[in-house]
Amino acid sequence: MMRTFYKISLVVLISLLKLSETDAFEFTVNQFKHAKIIKKEDLPGFKNSKTVSVLYYFQKDNPRHRGFYFEYDKSAEYLGLYNLELGVVDCRDPENADVDKCLQDNSPLFVYTYSHGNELLPLEIETMFDVNSMMSNILQLVLLRDVPILQSAKEIESFVNKNKGNNDLVFSFQKAIGTYEHRIFMEVAYAFHHKFKFAISTALKAVEELPSAPDSSVDAKIWMMKCSEVTDDSDCFTTLYDEKMDLSSLANFMRRLDLPAQFDIPGNGTTHPYSPDLGLHLIYLFYRGTTKDIVKEMLHVAGNQFHGKAAFISIDIERSSPEDLGIEFPPGTPSLAVQFKSQGPLAVMNEAWSLDSAFEFFANKLHEYNQMSEQGITGKHVIDEVKEDNAGEEGERDRYSEEVETEDDHVAEAVQRARRVKMDIELATGLTDQTFDSTIKEKDIVFILFYFPFDHRSLAFLRAYGEAARKFENQTDRPYTYVNCHDWTDVCAKENITQYPTLKIYQHGKYLKDFDGMMSIEDVLAAYQLLKQEKPVSLLDKPKIESFLNGVLPDGSNITGSVFVVGLFASGQSKGFQTYQDVAKKLGDKLIFGMNSNGNGKDFMKIYGCNDLPCTVILKKTDIVQPYVVYKGDVSSVEGLTKFIEQSSTATFAELTPSIFPRLYKQSRPFVISFVDDTETSREMLKPVQSLVQSGSFPDLIFCSLQSGDINSFGRQILQTYHNSTSSSVPALSYAHLKKGKVYNYMDKPFSKEQIEAWLRDIQSESTDTQAQFLLKEGRFEPRLPGYHFLDFIKEDEAAKKKTNKDSEETDPEVLAANLHGIGFDSEGNEVEGAKERQSSQAEDIVDDSEIRKELIDLQKSRLYHHAEGKHKPPHKKQPMDQSESSNIQPTEEDQGPNIPATQDTTSTSAGSTTPPPKKSIIHDDL
Repeated sequence: MMRTFYKISLVVLISLLKLSETDAFEFTVNQFKHAKIIKKEDLPGFKNSKTVSVLYYFQKDNPRHRGFYFEYDKSAEYLGLYNLELGVVDCRDPENADVDKCLQDNSPLFVYTYSHGNELLPLEIETMFDVNSMMSNILQLVLLRDVPILQSAKEIESFVNKNKGNNDLVFSFQKAIGTYEHRIFMEVAYAFHHKFKFAISTALKAVEELPSAPDSSVDAKIWMMKCSEVTDDSDCFTTLYDEKMDLSSLANFMRRLDLPAQFDIPGNGTTHPYSPDLGLHLIYLFYRGTTKDIVKEMLHVAGNQFHGKAAFISIDIERSSPEDLGIEFPPGTPSLAVQFKSQGPLAVMNEAWSLDSAFEFFANKLHEYNQMSEQGITGKHVIDEVKEDNAGEEGERDRYSEEVETEDDHVAEAVQRARRVKMDIELATGLTDQTFDSTIKEKDIVFILFYFPFDHRSLAFLRAYGEAARKFENQTDRPYTYVNCHDWTDVCAKENITQYPTLKIYQHGKYLKDFDGMMSIEDVLAAYQLLKQEKPVSLLDKPKIESFLNGVLPDGSNITGSVFVVGLFASGQSKGFQTYQDVAKKLGDKLIFGMNSNGNGKDFMKIYGCNDLPCTVILKKTDIVQPYVVYKGDVSSVEGLTKFIEQSSTATFAELTPSIFPRLYKQSRPFVISFVDDTETSREMLKPVQSLVQSGSFPDLIFCSLQSGDINSFGRQILQTYHNSTSSSVPALSYAHLKKGKVYNYMDKPFSKEQIEAWLRDIQSESTDTQAQFLLKEGRFEPRLPGYHFLDFIKEDEAAKKKTNKDSEETDPEVLAANLHGIGFDSEGNEVEGAKERQSSQAEDIVDDSEIRKELIDLQKSRLYHHAEGKHKPPHKKQPMDQSESSNIQPTEEDQGPNIPATQDTTSTSAGSTTPPPKKSIIHDDL
């Protein structure tokens, strides 16, 4: 966090700093571009702002505060749109020498706020470190009465009860005042507080009774409470805002809330008020006179529940025409249709009408849309699919149009979703350049994960790695450690880390090997347990050999994993002995190896079909087709024995899973896949296939099964793809040569050993009678969307920077010194005091919200003009008055509340002009 906080770009540095001729940096008030420089004589008028004005008293350049100077100036630009002025008093100007705040040493530590000539609240600059914190704090001050801060459940309950029957509420939990989320909430509140009542809380306990309450104080949440139409003893209908937390999305959501949740089109050419740019889902309810009440019942049930997400439009088909609305009317009523994002044709409900079926139809359609959106398929694709459904067209749908960018990295997407769940890595030790070497020497076995904190695959495995480390919570031996290569680049460079994540294993103080198994909790734990074992395990007598063959180690514990290897050698035999030991050490993190070297294993030779010693047997406890296999290759070849063990350790007729597929695929052999479910029919189909596997007739093929019973399962999807049909059923058999991209399907024949064998022979002999029924897509698997050529971007940026630097050097020769010696360094290579403490708002991604902000401000201005009367409702009880007089009476100081500027409502004169109300005093102590 701090590392990112202190990073700063060249552009920002040049805008912040001017190099002096003495090779030192110095900031002056003249570098403020948007904050107004206030002279002594202008101070009274500036403080007398009708809203809130902000002042910073600049006494001297403080390198620690230079980041603040930049952020303050940027905030002045944004808040200027809200008619809020940010100013700077230059205390170094002799004319300002006797200004009270310039005489106080601690003034530069605060930002001072004023209204109507009175000082409000000084804000510490330590809490005003970026644009977000400044804008949110100042807007909170301006709207303190309109957006109260409620810190207990009782206060929230009171606030809700007070507004029942009068106002709809927008309530937010914020992890802190001054965050980005708080800022955008305040900006939206500024524009819409005439329409809704806003409030916030930063207390987790205060909001725990609300729907979908936050589990921790990590994320901000916003709730919409429909309270305007409920009675005192009824609950407000509450929904959670679940869209993107940025200004554009939140502002658009509020625009949708500002419209009615439902709209009736009685006819006469009337249209609805929901424009396509709002992005609302439209639910059309068609009725005629006899079915109007049925539709009203649906509106009553669903109208409020989806307010802000969908709009319900009821249409009297007897009085309206399809031409006026641009949609087709169904023949019967009541009827319901959905239009996603106000675009495209309608998805019409064809089921018999009932309140439950109508509600379920819409809810299911919305759920399907949300699921596709989460998978990276945008609204346009969903609309395209509706078109295809309605048109009845066949063929593959273009789900991944290049016109719209989608999330193409499923790992990144999964990691992003998992961020809400706290990562547990407490029991995995983080290593530094000081502890790396000592840890390797002190521990017998050490696993070290080298990762990047912004690499999604690193983070995905880091989570599993932390869970694996948790298994050693009650043990003194904790073997799992990690190195953050972003922080300790020298350590990772020394270990020659070139890809992330990389898991290396060290034993006895030396590097052993890279972990090349599945990056899962189970595989990492198994690797450590296997490495702790003797390699190979010594089996001295017949009982120990027999126990090992039954899956039990000499110490009485069960063998880890379902596959293990045993080597039997004659006494004094040297042939193959060293080879076996080398392979045992090489694969010692994947399998357990046992060995008898005194000839006592001779009696077990015939059991496993060995002709003579030495004999190497792989035992597979879960392989019902081939529970063991004997190595018959060159016993002196480490490479040959290693390859045999790696290929044979998988079940001969394995169930295809994500963990097994990579091991099988790299063997480059064709697959024979049995698509099965749990029925007796599938079990009968498997018998002849298992017989073929046992016969060993096709050693060059990989036989496997794939569970495909569930219609939504991965296996069923593959089956439907291979058959190019959605009506394919199990059991089924396919021959897939993935390297050639050819698929052959076993069709219209009985499942017998002889028929299947003949079919496979025909495929291998490329018989003219056997043609591939399906061809896989040719070429490499590539991202569905075109990638960005970041190198070109970098080159373009460098060219732009060079041009900018060249232009600036013509007028400011001091920039040349920075280019020669480096930003933050003098001509001798020494770091300039305070240079590395400069802060930048670019620590976070900066989104240009200027257009959205202008729209909000225009909206707020226009509505203030029309809703000026009674805009502020004071929390205190007003004195009784005649209703006809209430709109022309100015609020009293008590009505306005302490420290808040008087409401600037105006009283119209006969000439049409306005006269300002009298100024009210502000009491600072109660703020």
